[in-house]
Amino acid sequence: MFKKLFGFGKKKVEADEKNKVENEGLKIKEVEEKKEQEELKLKEEQKKKELEVLKSKEEAEEVLKIENEKLKIKEEQERKELEELKLKEEAEREELEKLRKKEEETRKELEELKIKEENERAELEKLKIEEENRTAKEAELGAEAARKELEESKEKEGASKKKGFFKSLKEKLTKTREGLFGKMKTLFSGRSVIDEEMYEELEDLLIQSDIGMDMTLKIVGELEKEVKKRGIKEPNLVYDVLKDVMEGFLIAEGTELEVNKPGMNIILVVGVNGVGKTTTIGKLAAKFVKDGKKVVIGAGDTFRAAAIEQLEEWADRAGADIIKHEQGSDPGAVVFDTLKAGKNRNADIVIIDTAGRLHNKNNLMKELEKINIIIEKQAGDTGYESLLVIDGTTGQNGLNQAKVFNEVTKLSGFVVTKLDGTAKGGIVFAVSEELKKPIKFIGVGEGIEDLREFKSKEYIDAIFE
Repeated sequence: MFKKLFGFGKKKVEADEKNKVENEGLKIKEVEEKKEQEELKLKEEQKKKELEVLKSKEEAEEVLKIENEKLKIKEEQERKELEELKLKEEAEREELEKLRKKEEETRKELEELKIKEENERAELEKLKIEEENRTAKEAELGAEAARKELEESKEKEGASKKKGFFKSLKEKLTKTREGLFGKMKTLFSGRSVIDEEMYEELEDLLIQSDIGMDMTLKIVGELEKEVKKRGIKEPNLVYDVLKDVMEGFLIAEGTELEVNKPGMNIILVVGVNGVGKTTTIGKLAAKFVKDGKKVVIGAGDTFRAAAIEQLEEWADRAGADIIKHEQGSDPGAVVFDTLKAGKNRNADIVIIDTAGRLHNKNNLMKELEKINIIIEKQAGDTGYESLLVIDGTTGQNGLNQAKVFNEVTKLSGFVVTKLDGTAKGGIVFAVSEELKKPIKFIGVGEGIEDLREFKSKEYIDAIFE
């Protein structure tokens, strides 16, 4: 039993030892596992840190990438701005170059203008000297000529009064009627048929009468249409048709002067020297004074001493006031003083004379333009008459003068003088049709009453009788 007990005890000891060893092993294993867990935990911590570092690095790289993108965009913008700035600078440079060239051209133009003005000044000085020399002689003869003209007018006017009333227009236009229109009447009456040859001969006659090519073609063209329209077959009947056709080319409306407005009415008279401008002004003044009007005349032709003296003679005879300056004075100043005097004296009508030297067109036109501006400021919206005096014996030259003056003076009508002394008279038709302005007066003699208001039907009847 002891052995059993001893044996049991030994086994128990061994078992305890074994358990102890196993417990020690387990303990060691636990320690090792714990150690391993700690190491694993450290590794996980380290890995986590590494992941955090990696994440931080990626975030940093992303930030850096965004920054790089921003920088790239900014650089692109700056590049574009630089391109735009470069283009703008290029455009400014080109604009500056253009301005420089323009300034150079302007400078050259100013230089040329300066030279031109110097030449014109020299020319004016030369013309002034010539004019002074010429007008000195005219001054001696002008007053005497004016006095003789007035005396002759008085004598003729007295003779006319003795006869009762002035001669008819038909008598005054005898040369025109027997000349041009007598030939035309013979042309039609001497033919047996209406043909192309008849119209060609008529064209030749009309051109010879100073009607001009354009106006002739219009008249003949209209005549052919009217002859066909009326069914005319006999050449001798064409003369009456021509009378109607030519009357149709004369402006019948607006032939009266508009000088009955309340206040001061202004008449500007223009025309070249020698057409009867001064005489026309004198006769107009006499007519208005006779009608009970207060008239003031402005001696705006300051280039000719004779013009001033002749106008003064006419003013004295007509009973009109005259405003004048010394020869060579500024015409614009004369016009200004005349208009001022007209207002102060309560004038009904102011008539202004102007220079008429066409040998220097530019200077004359500039002077007339200046005078027109002065008158327009005084006249305001009421307007004024601007009459061109044409010599009826000068033919197409009269038409050319009308075109030149009409460029700057805004003509309201014409006065055609010396029609009693021409066998042609075609200028009456040419100037009226070409410039679409009415003829307001015609001159058919030396007497005051021979400046007559133009009536188209009366005129046509007188030359076609």
